[in-house]
Amino acid sequence: MTATLAPPAVPTSVRRRSVGLVSATATLARQKVSTGIRTGDALFGALSPVVFFLCFYVPLHNRFEAAGGDYAQFLTPIIFLQTGIFTAIAATEVAGADARAGVRERMMSLPIPRVAPILGRMTWVVVRMCLAVCGGLVVGFALGFRFEGGVGATIGFLALVVLFGVALSLLTDAAGSVAASSLAVASVLMIPQLILIMASTGLVPADSFPGWIQPFVRNQPLSVFSDALRALSNGAGFDPTAVICWAVGLLALGGVAVAAVARKQTTR
Repeated sequence: MTATLAPPAVPTSVRRRSVGLVSATATLARQKVSTGIRTGDALFGALSPVVFFLCFYVPLHNRFEAAGGDYAQFLTPIIFLQTGIFTAIAATEVAGADARAGVRERMMSLPIPRVAPILGRMTWVVVRMCLAVCGGLVVGFALGFRFEGGVGATIGFLALVVLFGVALSLLTDAAGSVAASSLAVASVLMIPQLILIMASTGLVPADSFPGWIQPFVRNQPLSVFSDALRALSNGAGFDPTAVICWAVGLLALGGVAVAAVARKQTTR
């Protein structure tokens, strides 16, 4: 009879220890934040709403305010939403850079939760959105924007802006992770975002558009988010059903896209 030898015991000191989700996410997030600061992406995130604000406010405010409106108050929501779109486009390039550098393969060899890399990237998205909000508030307040709806409405306004950026970034992160050229994807995304912004209630009221396109203008996501943010900043009552549906839908689509990409990469 041949005796079966048991494999030698691995000393406890050399066993791989699993890293907790919070610790792994924090470490990866710090790396993304430091990269964003080093490459100047953080500075661009903070300054981009200033540029967007001036590009739209300077040529349009006289015409809007001639009718007695406050254009800074009206315009600010779409500026924050545009920064969310640009944050999502930047997320495409971040995910693509990770994919090209083989970051996912290296992460798979480490004893960390598989969801930690995407959470680390989304943490950077939240940080970038916060920087953009700060930049947008500086220029918005300088031109006359004010929160008139109380503390709760103000928190809701800021949370909705960040949620919008994260939801879009989940979708673009998934696209950048599998695209042959994340830069090409980012370039293509510039076209629909421009169309949606121009054909929205973010720049002018829906009544300013031709009648045949007004239903689309009123119900497309940027208009729905803009109207909700405007109501929150003005302290006006509104029906949140539409914005909640769009927010949940975008988050769900983003989650499904990220899960599908992870499943596809795991089966390679």
